[in-house]
Amino acid sequence: MQRIFAEIANNQVLINDEDLHHLKDVLRLDVGEEVEVLSKEGPFLTRVASLSPFVLEVVAPIAEKRELDNKLAIAWSLLKGENNDWIVMKGTELGVTDFLPFLSKRSIVKADIGSEDNRLSRMKKIARSSAQQCRRATVPEVYPYAKYLDVLSANYDVKIFAWEGINGGSETLYKAALNLKKGQSVLLLIGPEGGFTEDEAKLAVEHGFQVRKPRRFMPLPLSEQGAKKNELIRPTCQKAEEDQFL
Repeated sequence: MQRIFAEIANNQVLINDEDLHHLKDVLRLDVGEEVEVLSKEGPFLTRVASLSPFVLEVVAPIAEKRELDNKLAIAWSLLKGENNDWIVMKGTELGVTDFLPFLSKRSIVKADIGSEDNRLSRMKKIARSSAQQCRRATVPEVYPYAKYLDVLSANYDVKIFAWEGINGGSETLYKAALNLKKGQSVLLLIGPEGGFTEDEAKLAVEHGFQVRKPRRFMPLPLSEQGAKKNELIRPTCQKAEEDQFL
């Protein structure tokens, strides 16, 4: 069954031009065919009621839980090339709700703070298409590029700072996640390939972040891309063993 994201008003679906073209001219849906609509109110089963004009009418809500109990955000230092797309795609598939790309002292990639360029527009499209593909109830938000201090000030219940530079036997990132309470919002902050500076780590602690060591599958240092992939896939791998996620 075809799925789209749209708003619903007066028992009818408000379809944007892109989805309208796809349903009507590409798929050539006929009267009576069904479409799953993912709206802010949840997923709905709809049916084509008319072709000219093209109208989808709501049949019934779909009673199915598709989102995590915790709002999960990831803030990462902007990457080169298509690696940012990978973060958004896989993060969306794993339940991330907010993506916050930022620039820190050791960031290699340059971008205008608060701007929306082609790279950011592409990430938003990937978030939307990935959410449709994996049947998310909502499209994750991809925020404009931010300063490091702005990310530190973001409002989340639990804020975790992944840093290899911490001394001593700190609790691992995943064990910290297991202590979350239902309904809490979580922000995971990951730095550039060169790592955070000690001053940046101190600022994070001052802004209420818990410093945690990333847990790795292997004892070798990870690249920035590898660190992000590792932390995104670990909860899913652990779920297979413990049958729980966050």
